[in-house]
Amino acid sequence: MRTDPFRAWLSDQGQAASSVSTSVSDARRVEAHYGDLDAANARDGFSEILAALAYTAADREAGAPNPSRLPIQGDLYDSLASYRAAVTAYRRFALENEDATPSQADRIRRFALDTVIAPARLRGEQEVDIVSGDIHRAMQLENAMPAVCSALGGHKFETLAEVKIIDRQGPANSSTVRIRYSLNAPDAANWAEAELRKRYGIPISETSKMLGFALADGRQLALQRDVRSTQVWLEDDTARSSMPAVQVRHYLPTQPRHSNLPSRLRHQAAGGEAPRRVSLVTVADLKSLRQVLDWYEGGRGGLNRGALERYRQLFTARYPDFGSFAETDGGYHSEERAYKDRLIATVAGALEGEQPDHELGARLLDILMGRAGVPSGLLGWRTDSRLAALREASPGTLESAAARLARGEDPNTAIGAFVEEAWPLLADGQTSKPYSESRNIPTMLAALVHPNEAFGINTDPIQQTAQALLGRKLLGWNAMTAEEYAEVLGMARAIQQVMAEEWKWEPRDLWDVQGFVWAVNRADQPPLADENITLAPHAPKDSQMPTNLILYGPPGTGKTYATAREAVRLCDGEAPEAEAELRRRYADLIAAGQVRFVTFHQSYSYEDFVEGLRSTTGEEVEGSSSGGFSLKPEPGVFREMATVAEQAMRSGGSGAPFDLSGRQVFKMSLGRAGSEDHIFDAAIEGDYIVLGWGGDIDWTPYDSYEAIHAKWNELNPGTNGNDANIIQTARFRADMREGDMVVVSYGNSRFRAIGEVVGPYEFAPIGERDYNHRRAVRWLFVPDEPLPITFYAKPFTMRSCYLLRQDHLNLEALALLLPGSGVGQAASPPQFVVICDEINRANISKVFGELITLIEPDKRIGGKYELRLTLPYSKQSFGVPSNLHIVGTMNTADRSIALLDTALRRRFTFKEVMPEPDLLGTVDGVDLGALLGKLNDRVEYLFDREHQIGHAYFMGCDTRQALDRVMRHKVIPLLAEYFHEDWGKIAAVLGDPNGERLLVREVLSAPEGFESEYGGERYRWRVREPFGPDAYAGLQ
Repeated sequence: MRTDPFRAWLSDQGQAASSVSTSVSDARRVEAHYGDLDAANARDGFSEILAALAYTAADREAGAPNPSRLPIQGDLYDSLASYRAAVTAYRRFALENEDATPSQADRIRRFALDTVIAPARLRGEQEVDIVSGDIHRAMQLENAMPAVCSALGGHKFETLAEVKIIDRQGPANSSTVRIRYSLNAPDAANWAEAELRKRYGIPISETSKMLGFALADGRQLALQRDVRSTQVWLEDDTARSSMPAVQVRHYLPTQPRHSNLPSRLRHQAAGGEAPRRVSLVTVADLKSLRQVLDWYEGGRGGLNRGALERYRQLFTARYPDFGSFAETDGGYHSEERAYKDRLIATVAGALEGEQPDHELGARLLDILMGRAGVPSGLLGWRTDSRLAALREASPGTLESAAARLARGEDPNTAIGAFVEEAWPLLADGQTSKPYSESRNIPTMLAALVHPNEAFGINTDPIQQTAQALLGRKLLGWNAMTAEEYAEVLGMARAIQQVMAEEWKWEPRDLWDVQGFVWAVNRADQPPLADENITLAPHAPKDSQMPTNLILYGPPGTGKTYATAREAVRLCDGEAPEAEAELRRRYADLIAAGQVRFVTFHQSYSYEDFVEGLRSTTGEEVEGSSSGGFSLKPEPGVFREMATVAEQAMRSGGSGAPFDLSGRQVFKMSLGRAGSEDHIFDAAIEGDYIVLGWGGDIDWTPYDSYEAIHAKWNELNPGTNGNDANIIQTARFRADMREGDMVVVSYGNSRFRAIGEVVGPYEFAPIGERDYNHRRAVRWLFVPDEPLPITFYAKPFTMRSCYLLRQDHLNLEALALLLPGSGVGQAASPPQFVVICDEINRANISKVFGELITLIEPDKRIGGKYELRLTLPYSKQSFGVPSNLHIVGTMNTADRSIALLDTALRRRFTFKEVMPEPDLLGTVDGVDLGALLGKLNDRVEYLFDREHQIGHAYFMGCDTRQALDRVMRHKVIPLLAEYFHEDWGKIAAVLGDPNGERLLVREVLSAPEGFESEYGGERYRWRVREPFGPDAYAGLQ
């Protein structure tokens, strides 16, 4: 192992000296018993060693023996966790430094390629053998036989040399190991071409480099023949969900592409057509190709059959005993169908006989909410609670609406009537509009009354399913409309038809479709047996082209408002038309941390935007005992956003978001930050959390605050109830439940891990201070460096364990950091937007620094030429993820676009936002559109077009008094600034050259003796007070 570089790397990560020594010592011990760590990394990325060091809480409970070669005296569980932490740290170190200098394994691979593989290819051989001892002797190595065998027998060498290992003989790590390689890369074109010809028939174009095909709807695709990998060109459609492929490169209409493509795919399209956006997809095997082609064929109407097939496999993976919906036992029936049958029967019974609307409606809503003796859960506990509160506040209203829905002859019409009647009550007093409630309450009730005709909607599963099967979401930011419900019902019937006619699943009604949709979108979906069928690639490369956009124009043209619409569109794929809904969604995205708004100014710098040195003291790091003043690198706005976006890109795009409903969220400290990092590292490797309060008492028998308080005071009489040994132990032992979440803090404003509690309290002394109390967790997110807290409205406090308040917690922002369910078609990861208002008021080249290069689309993380650079202060490797967009605004009255840095202009798209007089109406006989048009015509004539006046100045003018105020206090002063107090020009712009309407012009008398020197009249100008009735006559 590279001991000194590893030690230096650990120090650079901010670890205390004691933690560094522990990690290095543990890594050396592992190497002493398992061989060179660099060779182990080259061989399998430490998989074998980490597997050998694995030791779970269940192993400890069962008293399992030491599985490793390491002799251990003491607690096996904790010791092995510490060793695993050291190996994991070395793996991270090796990954970050693998390109610094060639390792011994790299030199071995290169030697074998140059001296054996390349000459064999020149001789035209199909296969070649390499004997480990031959390479060892030729390179004059000493005691490096395991390294030779590892380097030549791994995937890295196959990739480097473009070979395939087809046989291996001889004792492991010996000089007689013989490895046989195939020198022919797999001929992908044969199976890919066969599949394309089978589907699409005779090619429409064929050259040695490209094979083109046409679909029935006129779209085209092509197989590229002049590359080793399997690459297919497709027409791109930005309105659809991302395709089920990991490696995708998008070409904008303006970008050149392969010259041999068929007509519709070319950069210069045939027949004078405008070039199209296209995608180049690389697939690994026939199954992947079929998934892409199924997706492509589903692009113009109908269901995406590839995605539906994968949903089928997810469903049968969850219910392996499933045969058909006609079965009355098995996993699906007991979990999804049996309770719905009881609810349907109970509703049918409630509908019998004559009864008033309010009585029938009350019975139906009670059944829907699970209050009639039959468990329900169709609405979820939140909606159940909300519905109960509404019924108590407005008795009879929802009940009567429910009865009319149930008695309606046409379920679709009845659902629409219910929404129209109930929406005012549902929305009253709600900051965030309850759109989901407008969908699930009426549709679930209608489906219980009409199982064959109505479909019960759960918003998130339906949106995810529609995105996968139709390429778009069906429900907007509004109370449900009749058109939206009709589309959902149509999709459900299409799924039902496939189930019945092709899969032979015998669906009894639409509840079986509802159960299917719910099951395949659950967060706890089991993994598929065939990983090639997984719906969520581990690293979705290209799903949305990154945006670098600057909106520029004169003041008052709505640029800042336009950034809100652009941000919502980038994050959600679409933006609500209504301004109120747009602003509400924009506020939600800001609260979730997906949008950040910053204003540039003359003092704004690289240190504010990317990273800089900040003064800190020991008190600023939680639990630290150090003092004094120091400068530490701290990330700026953009780097913080980029780090979160990159994590979301890794974790997201994998089906339904992590389900946080019903879970408590606790803040936890794991050792003193910076001085006890080994406690944190061991906890991460050991999958547990540990509490340093509560002494050496086993708290297993004490399951309440009162019991813990009594026991502690029994041993320590007179202890206050707020003592940490009581209050924090009670939180950890009594309040925390399996399924709750824990956020591991790093100081008061950052965190370094998020996990899910998966085990009960354990008393597990480890001999490290008082860290005797433990719970098993499943770590969901451990970032490479501590990240800012974007999901909690308050700074963390110094307490080791406490419950985060729900009213300060943003669950949407927290879910962005957590892995999705892995269910649903591979979709775009969450999108993030940084809005840079007044971007031209700062020194942009200085503020952006190396970002000027990193923000280019093809240099982004996931781009074709992905690039990372080392930052100057933190020395961290940094890249810009492709799901982070930059939107700026620029006031052209402050600085012309032509004055911007050339490099900046090349990397941004510029969109002009000019005044829109057509948006303005008439106020007291004054045509505001005509007024603005006349003003701007004259400004452009006397000055230039970049100093026009925007329509936003007049948008709020609904009275003559409001118009007068805008003219007096905003427009006229702005014109005075533009024309440098040249009132003659100002008067000309206002259509008042003689000062008779908006202005007053008074003749100035020359001082005695100066009459001849200044010749002609001179005037004093002032704004008229008040404006007269015909003030705007010159502007109409």
